[in-house]
Amino acid sequence: MIEKNIKMNTKDILVIMLLIGLFFGCSSKEKTDQELLALDKQEMLKSLDSYKVFPYKFGKILIRSSVEKDTISSEFKSFKKDIDKLSKKLMSHDIDNPESLSLLDYISIYRDYKKMESFVMKTDEDMFPTITDALNVTYGDSIRKKRPYFKGKEKETIENIEHSILSAIVILSKDLGKEVALYECSQTNPEALPDSEIKTLLQYFRGFLFFEKGLYYLSEDEISRNITWLNTNKEVDLPLARTLFQWGGFNNEQTHIGMHSLNHLFRGFDRLMMEREIDEQRALEDFEMFLKDSKEIGVDNEIIWSVETYLYLKNEKKEEAIASLVKLKSSHLLSAKEKKEIDASIAYLKERESGSLLNGVYDKYFLSKIATKYMFSILAEVDWRKLMEEQNVPHTKEMFVIIDNFRKMIDNLNTYKSADKLKEVGSDIKDKGKDIFNKALEMVD
Repeated sequence: MIEKNIKMNTKDILVIMLLIGLFFGCSSKEKTDQELLALDKQEMLKSLDSYKVFPYKFGKILIRSSVEKDTISSEFKSFKKDIDKLSKKLMSHDIDNPESLSLLDYISIYRDYKKMESFVMKTDEDMFPTITDALNVTYGDSIRKKRPYFKGKEKETIENIEHSILSAIVILSKDLGKEVALYECSQTNPEALPDSEIKTLLQYFRGFLFFEKGLYYLSEDEISRNITWLNTNKEVDLPLARTLFQWGGFNNEQTHIGMHSLNHLFRGFDRLMMEREIDEQRALEDFEMFLKDSKEIGVDNEIIWSVETYLYLKNEKKEEAIASLVKLKSSHLLSAKEKKEIDASIAYLKERESGSLLNGVYDKYFLSKIATKYMFSILAEVDWRKLMEEQNVPHTKEMFVIIDNFRKMIDNLNTYKSADKLKEVGSDIKDKGKDIFNKALEMVD
């Protein structure tokens, strides 16, 4: 009887172990591309919950809603007086001599921001007239002031262009930067744009920003759709791309190949950062296409050398990898520390006889860092104001003044947003009078 019970218990244990194995086997099943993409979309929404994004969105809602003619909601109506007052501070009518705001002005703005914070967080800014409409009302001539606001499909197109322009302008700003650029990109919908150069540039830029924020599946999806678009729209003229990527000597066909190569490059980086074996294989195919395109148009730079090195290392071609690393070391984009790391990689390769040549010094993270630096260096060279003026974008000068006002507002709101922060700078304020300091504390308490 005891023996029988032992056998039954053993059998029961085996059944339980089998069930546990099946459970963990099912739960560890690889997620599909669509499941991973959905997770990235959730992650992006979390990243927009930022102390920089909300004040920026607050500023944009102030400007766009200041020319709103409808009530929208009772909540909006209750804020309309404050909105009109604050928008005048951001949109100085004397554009050559914008109003300089005092400490108390910023504290007052913060107090109003806190009152409207819940409204700002839940409100889609695109429910209001476009920035172009707001600028026309404030700075336009008599004809522009009276023109009807954009509606329907036309409004959606203008909004997409505005979001994309702002995302490019703010990305290199110390005070606004990548979080705000990502917010602007999240507001765009390239599919709503007509087939044009703006559409492919927006998709590429979105893909790059998503990659930079580590949203690899979101970036891959964006860039894949852009590659498909490029493959089916080979005749679209790309003058802006020639300017942005400094391809002045290229004809339209070469520019198209250049755009095609850059999209494959960053899709390759996306896939390289993913964990599945199939993703790495796809990445290598993208890198091969990138090199093929680049060589066809005669491009030779640090990105080429970086990718060449990676592929040579993967294929155990030691001498070729060393040659590419030597060229890469000459790049002005690399810091002294990174050049030392390349020296370490070269020394490592020279001593290595066989086996995997990839090591922790020169790996996918080092490779992607160089590519990101290269892209930011390209963007830093663009004179966005001049480019917009050449493209006849209305109110370019005014837009840059407003962006500067945004930058100052966000910087000061973050500095003076609490009594504790005020106490940190209290000695400076007290020099101007105890009454001012006490009034400031009263406004934020």
